[in-house]
Amino acid sequence: MKTNVTETGEWERELEVEVPAERIEAEVTTATKKYRKQLEIPGFRKGKVPIRMVEARYGKSIRESVIGDLLPSLMSEAAREAGLVPAATPKITKLEHEPGQPLSFTASMDIWPEVKVETVEGLKLTKLTHDVADEEIEERLKELRARQATERPAERPLAKGDVLIADMQRIDEAGIPIVGESFEERYFLIGEENAPSPEFEESVLGVSAGEVRKVRFAYRSDLENRELAGKTERFEVTVKEVRERTLPELDDDFAKDVGDQLQTLDELRVHIRSQIEGRWQYISRQSARGELMDGLIRANRFSLPESLLDNYMEAASREREETRGGHAGHDHGDDHDHGDEHDHSDDHDHGDDEGAQQKRSDAARRLKSYLIMEALRKKLSVGVSDEEFEVFMGTRAEELGVKIEELKRSPRLADLRQELEDEKIFEYLTERADIEEKTV
Repeated sequence: MKTNVTETGEWERELEVEVPAERIEAEVTTATKKYRKQLEIPGFRKGKVPIRMVEARYGKSIRESVIGDLLPSLMSEAAREAGLVPAATPKITKLEHEPGQPLSFTASMDIWPEVKVETVEGLKLTKLTHDVADEEIEERLKELRARQATERPAERPLAKGDVLIADMQRIDEAGIPIVGESFEERYFLIGEENAPSPEFEESVLGVSAGEVRKVRFAYRSDLENRELAGKTERFEVTVKEVRERTLPELDDDFAKDVGDQLQTLDELRVHIRSQIEGRWQYISRQSARGELMDGLIRANRFSLPESLLDNYMEAASREREETRGGHAGHDHGDDHDHGDEHDHSDDHDHGDDEGAQQKRSDAARRLKSYLIMEALRKKLSVGVSDEEFEVFMGTRAEELGVKIEELKRSPRLADLRQELEDEKIFEYLTERADIEEKTV
């Protein structure tokens, strides 16, 4: 086929294509014969209708169907021959064809950006460091004790430190139940430092199993969930059970219960310190990567095809919907949300121009980051030897708590190799960055 490319914008191209007549006619002939075999017309046996009659009666629709079916593959073939990689589905802007004549069509398309990264040295980088304080270790020990606490029914009124199991019915100002706003067997740990509503906890102190109490309370104003922050609620609380919690003793036996490899409380403290240090190292590494990428985007400016960004956002939206669908109906038994089962965290984005613009900006950054990494992969000729990859898989298998043989059978093996390539790229950039250390 013949192709001609016209540049109509930075990433916009117009592709003119001419397909030889004999190629189209061969496809039409094959389709006509196939249609004839299924055709039944009075006076003729099935499949024996004269080919000229088939062409006379149905030739136009058969030809149109053939061209419609061929266009996607013809488009892909023409783009390949012209050296174009479409960023989204091309749009046919002109189509011409007469029987016995070449098929001509024109397509408008956005192509994948060809990014060239020129600046990779002297990028600004803040390296975060963190000295683990003893107080952090003790706080973690406190969390571990709370997690391993035992519970038993308490034949007394609810007190701080207890667990409340209750049915919740939302009511209006007059105390009338609101239909469809009831929540069964909700679990509340009374006395938590970060309780969503200290007012709620104060309002239920002193209740006993079987008691029904109407409560009015407000959520904390500093909640991340803006839909709930500061909101006033009214509920009828039906107490199902009061449970007393007992914390384990903080001793060597507790350490052994936390991990088989631990023998003493001192070993547990060392283990916790190592975990916190590892978490901060991860935070520092991720922060550095984000800062380096921001620097690369600023230093190597390029625009994105709008259709590429649109497609990316649509795909991300579908993925979020599928993820939400897969989690529908999950157990809220441990959510201390005082009866509100709906997650409002993203609701403020819907119909909000500012929120939509932020989503588009975030999507553009992710796409640019991907394109820059691919360009760096080529520019730096990044490669991973089998020996390097073996060591990397061993480390990753240990982190994940699986055998290296299991990791080698994983369908994500190629992703792991690319992850190691990415690490080598960021090491290269870090070695050439202008670094400032910051203790947090």
